[in-house]
Amino acid sequence: MLLAIREKVQGWLAWAIVIILIVPFALWGIDQYATGDRTVVVAEVNGDKITATEFLQLYNRQRMRLQQQFGDMYDQVVEDEVLRKQVLDALIESRMIKQWAASHGLVISDGQLAAVIQNAEVFQEDGRFSKRAYEDLLMRNGLTIAGFEIEQRQFLLEEQFRNLTAGSMFITPGELEHLYQLQNQRRYIDYVRLDQRIFNDQIEITEQQKREFYQANQDLFVVPETVVVDYVTFSMQDLVSDIEVSETEKRDFYQLNIGLFTQPELRRASHILVRGDESSALKILEEVQAKLADGVEFAQLARDYSQDPGSAIHGGDLDFFEQGMMVPEFDQAVFSMELNQVSDIIATDFGWHLIYLTAIREPQTQPFEQVEADVVQQLRIEKAEAEYYGLLESINTLAYEQPDSLEPLLRLVGGEIQTSAAFGREGGSSWFSQRRVLEAVFSDDVFGARLNSSVIELDSGTSMVLRINEYNPEFLDSYESVEPQIATRLMREVAIAKSSELADQVMAQIEAGADPASIELAGVEWHPVGWVERNSQKILPQIVAAAFKAKKPDEAQASWARTQSPMGDSILVRVSQVDVFEEAGQREAQMDELEQALTGIYLTAEIDARLAAIRSQAKIDIKSAFNRLN
Repeated sequence: MLLAIREKVQGWLAWAIVIILIVPFALWGIDQYATGDRTVVVAEVNGDKITATEFLQLYNRQRMRLQQQFGDMYDQVVEDEVLRKQVLDALIESRMIKQWAASHGLVISDGQLAAVIQNAEVFQEDGRFSKRAYEDLLMRNGLTIAGFEIEQRQFLLEEQFRNLTAGSMFITPGELEHLYQLQNQRRYIDYVRLDQRIFNDQIEITEQQKREFYQANQDLFVVPETVVVDYVTFSMQDLVSDIEVSETEKRDFYQLNIGLFTQPELRRASHILVRGDESSALKILEEVQAKLADGVEFAQLARDYSQDPGSAIHGGDLDFFEQGMMVPEFDQAVFSMELNQVSDIIATDFGWHLIYLTAIREPQTQPFEQVEADVVQQLRIEKAEAEYYGLLESINTLAYEQPDSLEPLLRLVGGEIQTSAAFGREGGSSWFSQRRVLEAVFSDDVFGARLNSSVIELDSGTSMVLRINEYNPEFLDSYESVEPQIATRLMREVAIAKSSELADQVMAQIEAGADPASIELAGVEWHPVGWVERNSQKILPQIVAAAFKAKKPDEAQASWARTQSPMGDSILVRVSQVDVFEEAGQREAQMDELEQALTGIYLTAEIDARLAAIRSQAKIDIKSAFNRLN
């Protein structure tokens, strides 16, 4: 719920309705927790109960929204325990805000609530609020009026809380100017690179050093436990080709879904586009309108006046398109015009247009014979889907009833038992990188008791059942196996240390007055660079970061900073000058962007601080029932 607080959004009710209605409720109406019978309490905030029903509603709503957002990546991106904690924290914070609002006299009146709901377009018909549409939409999505209005009142209350916080926050011109100066600062730099590789031939690692490192760092050489699994996969797509479809089924499907096989109305239009300021553009298009009235062809005027290079050379022609393909203002004009009509001047984000409707192609329905193959394929997919989910249930039952082998499953799905490569708890390749698969593999039943897994859905229309074939416990790799990598590591550490010592020598010479560009030592490289900005990509980011951490140079003396490259080379960075670079005409836009960004940062910090203060005074009790919820 605090998303409405944490993000600066407009049209909060529309946002709230999208979140609430995007997935139909599979649980109880929200008003039940207010008046319900026996309730399970998962937390209390100053004695105010948060029920399991409330938690599960918000948790399932959020989980399904994230599943829609991330699709097959959901298991890799979302950790269930983290999500559960976030949901409970949101409910706790929401309850704290409600209590704070009550103690400070903040209320949402019935009139405020009614006004917001009645102005929501989703509940309107012909531009006016419709009680029938309101009740119908809520009913179709499993919501009660009372429950919905409770949630909307809470959203409004949280918006009030946010607005009060925003009202107490301000940004001074000095802060903005300071941030602008920092963002646009650039520095004139050069650097010395001390190559660590030149020391490789000078380093000798003894057998004793390698063995001592091995003994002292054995945790680095433990090979984790791995498993090999046997598995059976089955796919809905495998069922499609064997599905029989009758002539009657094909004809019925075609008639019931005729819209799928009907090409929508297409219209062809030409246009003249003029960009620039409004008064100049309108003056030009009025001149075009006068020439049209005098009989000049639209195509010729488009070639002479239109600033759309793609269509102007073709007399403004845009070819055929269906409704919804153009920007709304342009689209609405074209599909409300008569054939051969020229529109009034139309404004869009691209500029100002005159539109000429040149052709209308009526909707065309493809005959059954042309689409018969598509109809058959769609029917097969629908039948295969029903058969597939029936098969999942049978497979699940069989895998449970005969848990010590995958062989019985082959009678249902055909194919053969496959065997994976070895992989550990961090995952392997392909399906064995999916979190849901790894959770099944290392579950108590499969890993601990060596039983078949239940059906695991890999993606839409493909599933798997697996069992452990082989277990390889973790072990300490032998010294002989890891000796080459130990030697390489130790040599690299010594080389990096010597590179750092060389940097000390070079820096001492520079401080004594030596010209860094003239220092001639093995491994020392001078690199002149010039002006760089904070987001420069022409040199290593480590060098840029070091340059902007260095203190500002004075007129008499450059400043120096020190860093290390990813390869381990020591780098000495010289900063000679600092100034502020401004692109012509960009200052105002940048200041606006910075003000918005700083406002967002300050507002989030202010809200977090206020909530932290409220929370520090609150008595919050998370019940053991929370950990038992699935």
